[in-house]
Amino acid sequence: MDGAGGWYAVAQYWVATLGTALLLIDSAVQRLPDALTVPAAVGTVVLLAAAAAHHESGSLMRAVGAAAAASVLFTLFALGGMGLGDAKVAVSLGALLGWRSWQAAWLGLVVSFLLAAAVATVLLVTRRGSRKSTLAFGPFLIIGTLAAALTTST
Repeated sequence: MDGAGGWYAVAQYWVATLGTALLLIDSAVQRLPDALTVPAAVGTVVLLAAAAAHHESGSLMRAVGAAAAASVLFTLFALGGMGLGDAKVAVSLGALLGWRSWQAAWLGLVVSFLLAAAVATVLLVTRRGSRKSTLAFGPFLIIGTLAAALTTST
């Protein structure tokens, strides 16, 4: 989060606040509740629209495109075992990073999967998990988004 002011900064704080709650909840109970994912998505899009209306650096069209792409991708993943909560939280995370650039959105996604794979590998190697174990993916999405936001610019 590059220290930019204005509406984009408010959107970052919005996602960081709700993302922290979602990370903690998903880690504890493997659920991303609609009571937080829906306001996160709607609020993020509204705040980014305000940023666009004030001509802040970034792209609302790219943000909406990244949000839609992330949501569709994770909805497809839900058919194979991931939860729909991941698809819902991907809207706000994809929009936030998409505002910056396509590279930021892809980086957030790649970092999320790499972190999850690393944790899953450690759990398997240490025998603290098995191939049948479940692992909440929301925290990795949120951490991946944070990493991408901290290492990219608008």
